[in-house]
Amino acid sequence: MKLLENKVAIVTGATKAKGLGKAIALKLAEQGAKVVLTGRASSKDGVEANVTEIQNSGGEAMAVLVDVSNPQEVDNAIKQVAERFGRVDILVNNAGVGFGSAMLEENSDKDWDANYGVNVKGTMALCRGVIPYMEKSGGGSIVNVASTAGIAASVGMPYPYVATKHALVGATKVLALEVAAKGIRANVVAPGAINTDMLQAAYAAIAEAESVSVEEAAAKENASIPLGRPAEPAEIADAIVFLAGPAASYITGIVLPVAGGMAPGI
Repeated sequence: MKLLENKVAIVTGATKAKGLGKAIALKLAEQGAKVVLTGRASSKDGVEANVTEIQNSGGEAMAVLVDVSNPQEVDNAIKQVAERFGRVDILVNNAGVGFGSAMLEENSDKDWDANYGVNVKGTMALCRGVIPYMEKSGGGSIVNVASTAGIAASVGMPYPYVATKHALVGATKVLALEVAAKGIRANVVAPGAINTDMLQAAYAAIAEAESVSVEEAAAKENASIPLGRPAEPAEIADAIVFLAGPAASYITGIVLPVAGGMAPGI
């Protein structure tokens, strides 16, 4: 029997063909979970393609379109999952944004609100929504995806992104205390550089902030990682599946850097 046989897992932000959300969903499905992949309506094709890939490999999956910054859409999304499967055992909040500038005066209220709306408010709305279903089933696991930017600042990273990822870490620690008696665990994974399209955007931001080429920014980033390279999405997904599963049954309230040895702030 697989580790997550008959468990129902929600993975937000599972829209990209080479993204972390897809990697997480695939790993959960490999362990027997029924996986719900979510993304905004504008990313419908990407979400559905990832669902089809899981189904073609013998897994069970469904797509749910939701803007996590919209509380009503979040509530409706969780209802869709409950109507289909009757339970929620695992929630992986992978959806996140990184709008804004590394220069304080260049950040607008819109930048701050967009980051807070997804990275903190949206994430916690999903947590709030699944808790009753997890409690009814006797427990569950929540894994929130932050970043090493959630435990320390890095040159070139946008103010709103760093601030809201720190807030997510704090909120998850409080959540872990609140829901422990219900048999629900809540943890954070803090990835460093991941080999996705988002990493290329980060290189561009660093290059602009430091007036260097994108290639130079990438080389500098890799040089700061003891293992000398960014992670592959599947490597981050392995850590998330571990925290979501039975092998981590006595782990809650932690922040786990998965960053090739680069763990600022620890």
